[in-house]
Amino acid sequence: MKSTYLLYDQNPLELKVPDHWSILEPQDPPAIGDLQPAIQSALEKPISADSLLSIAQRADKNKSAVIVISDITRAIPNKNFLPEIVHVLQQAGFEDHKIVILIATGMHRPSTPQERIELLGPQLSEKYRVIDHHADDPKTLTDLPHRTTSGTSVRINSVYYNAGMKILTGFIEPHFMAGFSGGRKTICPGLVDLSTLQQFHGFKILNDPRSRIGNLEANPCHQEALEVARMARPDFIFNVTVNAHGRITGIFAGDLEKAHQSGVEFIRKNMTVRVERPFDVVFTSGGGYPLDTTFYQTGKGMVVAGQYVKPGGKVIIASGCKHGIGSKIFRDILFQYDHYKPFLANISKNDQTQLDQWGLQIQTRVLEKVGLEGLIAVCDNIDVNDLRRCHVTAAEDIVGAGNAQDQINRLVDLFAAGGQSVAVMPRGPYILPDVQTL
Repeated sequence: MKSTYLLYDQNPLELKVPDHWSILEPQDPPAIGDLQPAIQSALEKPISADSLLSIAQRADKNKSAVIVISDITRAIPNKNFLPEIVHVLQQAGFEDHKIVILIATGMHRPSTPQERIELLGPQLSEKYRVIDHHADDPKTLTDLPHRTTSGTSVRINSVYYNAGMKILTGFIEPHFMAGFSGGRKTICPGLVDLSTLQQFHGFKILNDPRSRIGNLEANPCHQEALEVARMARPDFIFNVTVNAHGRITGIFAGDLEKAHQSGVEFIRKNMTVRVERPFDVVFTSGGGYPLDTTFYQTGKGMVVAGQYVKPGGKVIIASGCKHGIGSKIFRDILFQYDHYKPFLANISKNDQTQLDQWGLQIQTRVLEKVGLEGLIAVCDNIDVNDLRRCHVTAAEDIVGAGNAQDQINRLVDLFAAGGQSVAVMPRGPYILPDVQTL
């Protein structure tokens, strides 16, 4: 037997598995040891761009300098690099009251005061103006001058649009439909209006086979986000890559597209896990805290595991879901249908994208491959009757009641007794699949 784990809320589940089971985990590059000089170097010598100081010195000081950050669902070590970015803006002549930190919530709820402290630390969160994007508030939005190639008319956060200096931060990782996160995604879906979000997460884009993890070529999701970001014209991006412990392994700052592409190549090199053939059974996770705080985000772990499983196989996903299922709208979508096929039939015929419908749509990618009986969920914080209505098989119905650790242990014992090929994905969606044959 050998030891492994599954990321689960803030306390990973421990697994003892047979030696012949495969552990699918990327080999992290080393964390940057001397971080502050590396951050300063990235700001002074960015990729295909002037230094941040030079750009900021040329900016209009009568307007604000906006630093865009991701919301609480993304495990980004903002506190490592935001003070240095703020310091550069101050050097360039921006007064403190002109520096704004804008949280790119996309369709997510606004941040709480405690979450802002977690995201920024007490000093930044108290000293500077911190605001959330509200995709559903027309008073806070401004029309962009052009439509995208797909015909989308875009409105964007007005504080961002009217700023004299626009900086995007974020991190780059494999993304289940946009290919990779980071870069342009801070703008779209992060700072756009509800209508644009619904188009971006609409049936047509998500149903396109090119909208998949690790692919940017002719990916309509990537293209839509990139077109919007180009129109939004950020001055500078600061993206990082992180390891399993949240420590920074790479910094990619500068030009919107070229800096992001450098980060993408870094991820391809370091996070790709290649296997010769898919498995009968895959154990995976929702990604741990903060990604797995709701079932709404858990589909990301499902769909990545679905890349590694055989048709008719089984995906076992453990997700903390400490905040439950997600929004009321998402819950209503899940509970409205007894089976996922009528849901797919309905949204494929409907030009209007319902808010949060993407969550179930990506889950159907896995359901189409393994069926309801093949998608097994381990979760402490959702009532089992509700969990059954989330288009999964509750682990309790297979191995009996118990906490997540107990149920995972019993599921390991169950599949260890069979002759199937089994893989464990400790970090869930934080991996780039490469499966050679079916």
